[in-house]
Amino acid sequence: MDDEHVPERLIHVCYNGIDLEQFYWAPAPRPPSLPEDALVIGAVCALRPEKGLVTLLDAFARVRPLRKEMKLAIVGSGPMLPQLQDHAIKAGIFGDCVWEPPTPNVPAWLRTFDIFVLPSLSEALSNSLMEAMACRCPVVASNVGGIPELVTRGERGLLFEPKNVEALAEALCRLIKDAVLRRSLADAGERFIRNGFSRKASAERMAEIYETLLASHRR
Repeated sequence: MDDEHVPERLIHVCYNGIDLEQFYWAPAPRPPSLPEDALVIGAVCALRPEKGLVTLLDAFARVRPLRKEMKLAIVGSGPMLPQLQDHAIKAGIFGDCVWEPPTPNVPAWLRTFDIFVLPSLSEALSNSLMEAMACRCPVVASNVGGIPELVTRGERGLLFEPKNVEALAEALCRLIKDAVLRRSLADAGERFIRNGFSRKASAERMAEIYETLLASHRR
């Protein structure tokens, strides 16, 4: 508001709504690339520089020794794929990474994750983060853009500063070691999304904004 010199009274917020008939928690079999007994850390995004996936790879390399079975699943495509795979090789974690191309069945993949990570360097209000929360994934995300509106630190997920490998590794370490915390954050995140970020809630909010504007015009 201050940057654009727009009066606060003219600002109306309508959050995105996601399809909760697709994105919900349910038991799901894992694909062959993800062993049933593995703890899976996952990300779903375009493989572009602003998604901060190098930070995730480096943090995963730090926490990988914590458990015998652990996988990092990255679902998506983009120009950084060769660079990210090369980085994983150099970090010694390539064999524990699963690279899944874009898929129409994103909810099924989200249901296989034990921890969802969004390490973006910049972000608006992330649909992928909301979808993960709706699928009852405990989330770790960078403290940028609209993310803090979705993730209250320590209540609906864990936040870290972008590019901070150590902070992301610490957050992952907490969740890897604490299954109770994972369940608590996942349950809180799912409730939050279901209560306020459905398509119905978004449509009702948009209608409310239009009604307010029409009423103001009539006056």
